[in-house]
Amino acid sequence: MLNKLLRGKWFYGILAAVMLSILGGVWLLNACNPISYSMYTSDAISFQKGRVQSVDTEKLSPAPGETNRFLGTQELTVRMTEGPWKGQDKKITNNLSNTHNIRVSPGQRVVVKVDHPENAEPYLTIYNYDRTMGILAIVLVFVAAMALVGRAKGVKSVVGLLFTLVFIFTFLLPMIYHGYSPILVCVATILVTASFSMLLLNGLSRKTAVAIGSTMLGVLIAAAFYGIFSMILHVNGYNLEEAEELILIHQNTGLQIPQILFVGILIASLGAVMDMTMSVASSLYEIKQIHPARTPREIVRSGMEIGRDMIGTMCETLILAFAGTGLTTMLVLVAYGAQFDQLLSSDYLGIELLHSVTGSMAVVASVPITALLSAWFFKGKAAKAQASKASSVPTAV
Repeated sequence: MLNKLLRGKWFYGILAAVMLSILGGVWLLNACNPISYSMYTSDAISFQKGRVQSVDTEKLSPAPGETNRFLGTQELTVRMTEGPWKGQDKKITNNLSNTHNIRVSPGQRVVVKVDHPENAEPYLTIYNYDRTMGILAIVLVFVAAMALVGRAKGVKSVVGLLFTLVFIFTFLLPMIYHGYSPILVCVATILVTASFSMLLLNGLSRKTAVAIGSTMLGVLIAAAFYGIFSMILHVNGYNLEEAEELILIHQNTGLQIPQILFVGILIASLGAVMDMTMSVASSLYEIKQIHPARTPREIVRSGMEIGRDMIGTMCETLILAFAGTGLTTMLVLVAYGAQFDQLLSSDYLGIELLHSVTGSMAVVASVPITALLSAWFFKGKAAKAQASKASSVPTAV
């Protein structure tokens, strides 16, 4: 009976129920312990959607050196589609500057910022384009592509990704905000999200167990390297650009600032570590299925060979991803005429180096860990295969 429940649709039904139960528990936890501190009070400010009915007048001129950007003002008639003025037309002046350049046309959906201080007339401005439909369309295209190419596994991947994102935003962030240990909360988040993502993709099997165990051990080793590297570079959460805001939050909630950087690094590199562990574990599992007589030593050797082929590209992916996110900062540093020694000792480079190297070390460490765990977990396959083969040979009379 237990085997039946752990197979096929029964298993995924139970897994879905457990995932929903966990999210329900997280929701209840947040309801009992809501976020009470807000850095800025915004009771007088709200954001409401509307649709541009007409552009009544327009005083625009091309931005210097630009062909598709304009500066100036637009006088708009916007019909509100939500809020207390739903269905009403409002006259709004839309100012276009170098940093706030939202040029609209009739029929376009926008988000209106409503500043309504007490005992004063409300002041309405165009906050931004309403990107709701665009975001929904992009997500649907992504899900459709995953379903068409990946079929059932593609859909399961999307479900696992959705669960991970929801868990991060509803558990990881609030718990850290309330002052709980970021490291413990992060490890718990990785354990839960990695386990369910891999169980969704591959079911309950030895290779799934190996991949989950390897991921957790890889994360713990990455934590150790982070501790060493951060001491060498003298870098922690206080070196982040948002440190001033984090200090203010810490004074009111107990937020543990030094460990915030560590959490960001692990979450950013989690996908690469999961990819590495599952790829190596799946490959070794198939090798053991085809060649059940392979010894644990041979399995470890095969795992190391497979991992070596993947380490280079995976680590390069991580490093380039972090470099790409810092491209604008590097451009600004070049414009400021930053000297080489200045750049080399800057907080920015120290943080980016810590991001890249710690994540890469987690990927590298996961290869031998996965190979060793695979050799241990799959070693019973040879004996079972040989016993099955022996039982199928007819006994001589």
